[in-house]
Amino acid sequence: MKKNTILIFSILALVLLLTSGPSLAVNDKSHKSAPKSVSYPDLEKDPGFFFMLAEQAELTGDTEGVVQNLKKAIQLDPNSSYLYTRVGNLLARNRRISDSLIMTRIAALLDPKNDEALTLMGKIFTVTGDRNKAIEAYSKALELKPDERELYVFIGSLQASQKMFPEAEKTFTRMIKQFPDEKEGYFYLGRVYVEDKKFDQGIETFRSLLEKGVEGSAQIHLELGGIYLLLKNYTEAEGHFNEAIKLDPSNVTARLNLGQALASQKKYTESYQVFEELAKLAPSNLGIQIKMALILAEQKQFDAAKGMLDKILTTKPGWDQVRFQLGRVLKEQGKLEESEREFIQIRKGQPTFLHSRIILALMFLKVKDFGKSIRYIDEAMDSEVKDADLFHIRGSVLEELNRYSEALEMYDKALEIDAKNVRIRYSKGNVLEKSGRRAEAMSEMEKILAEKPDDASALNFIGYTLAVSGKDIVRAERLVRKALELKPDDGYVMDSLGWVLFKTGKTDEALPLLEKAYEKVKTDPVIAEHMGDVLLEKDKRPEALEAYRRSLQVNPDNLVVQDKLKNLEGEIAPKTK
Repeated sequence: MKKNTILIFSILALVLLLTSGPSLAVNDKSHKSAPKSVSYPDLEKDPGFFFMLAEQAELTGDTEGVVQNLKKAIQLDPNSSYLYTRVGNLLARNRRISDSLIMTRIAALLDPKNDEALTLMGKIFTVTGDRNKAIEAYSKALELKPDERELYVFIGSLQASQKMFPEAEKTFTRMIKQFPDEKEGYFYLGRVYVEDKKFDQGIETFRSLLEKGVEGSAQIHLELGGIYLLLKNYTEAEGHFNEAIKLDPSNVTARLNLGQALASQKKYTESYQVFEELAKLAPSNLGIQIKMALILAEQKQFDAAKGMLDKILTTKPGWDQVRFQLGRVLKEQGKLEESEREFIQIRKGQPTFLHSRIILALMFLKVKDFGKSIRYIDEAMDSEVKDADLFHIRGSVLEELNRYSEALEMYDKALEIDAKNVRIRYSKGNVLEKSGRRAEAMSEMEKILAEKPDDASALNFIGYTLAVSGKDIVRAERLVRKALELKPDDGYVMDSLGWVLFKTGKTDEALPLLEKAYEKVKTDPVIAEHMGDVLLEKDKRPEALEAYRRSLQVNPDNLVVQDKLKNLEGEIAPKTK
């Protein structure tokens, strides 16, 4: 039964109800007319009657009455796609999703061109997480109603959420063709480009909207600023966020992002002012105060940052985000014990638990407290999250303990999760070299270099290894020089180039580089040993003696350096006497 037919029945039934009642006889003794028989329709057999009752029940909030009356109407007219859709809508509004889906499916089967049923089915599948089925239902509805704007948005957004970016682009491009004078299609297309990391196309799309002079320019500037933040073009981002604020002074998101863009440019005073103004506008927003504390920490105003975070914790002592930031501030101060006390109060299941344990593991790895480092990384790995970084960090600790086979096992597990991670592959190559499997190590590094010709770590590793083995010293120097161009302040790369120059007999050039490298990384025993070798070659024996002693202070178990020191002391002692 179609909607109009049902309404006709409903009106007819209502009229009959209003007009039915005792007949009024004319008081005329001289004339008596015979009573007429009146036939009434059997309302219990009229689907329109029950539809009317359902409408009345909905007006009074009697949900169950609506459902029951509509079901009676369906029993009388089981082929009405409209009625099934009506029941499905009502059930969906009352969160009876499974029942609603059954009714809606029947409606679509009875009338495949029922766009309302198809649209409702798409919404139900979206709620249940069956996104592909939702896309399919919405797409069928769109074919029936190509002028329905929200269908394009539903379909494109679902496709983007499924990372079906080419399909989403097609959907919104079609929307633009259907509504060329409206901004929605362009806006959503720009967002899809950004999600697909097609930043240039995203910028072009949003700029085209600005050129059209459409309303809502503040939001477009906000989107463009967000793209430039992702591209780390903080100057452009700052400009767009400022424009968004001019157009919409109450736009909190634009102000938050402006503060972030300024902080990323190390404009800490300006950034702090932005967040300070926001804090006045929204004093209950503690997230703004956290950002202010982090800016203070960036400016090395650790006590002020700590005071602000402590104040927030008095209000919300269980807020792990604040405790996490407090732990970071204390770590930056070098107060490792206090930092540890804050981090360990973050319990398993809290959002920052995993990250807190990773920081603790790395913090104690740096100070060579391997026991604590292993303990905290194991706590992180005990969680349900399987993260490549966890295996990588545990492998790094085991590598420091010279447990190379176990370290390799961790790196392999990490690569099972993230096979293309260059940092993990580099660590694996490094431990292969340490465990005497130099050919395998070089093979791994050469693969990295082939994929990333500007990877400074791979350039340095290959160049240094070639120099140590005495093979292709010309290539070794070329690679290490390129690595130093990419990392001009890296002490380890300076050491590599110094060693390569020493191997080619250029000791006058090598020594200043090694001395500079040692100033950068005084804790590395190899750099100190290299200095000793070059000083010895230049016949600066007392200085060489001191360099070897420094190397042994860091690594007293190095037998090679012990022999060098012993021999040199034996040569110098007779001369001294």
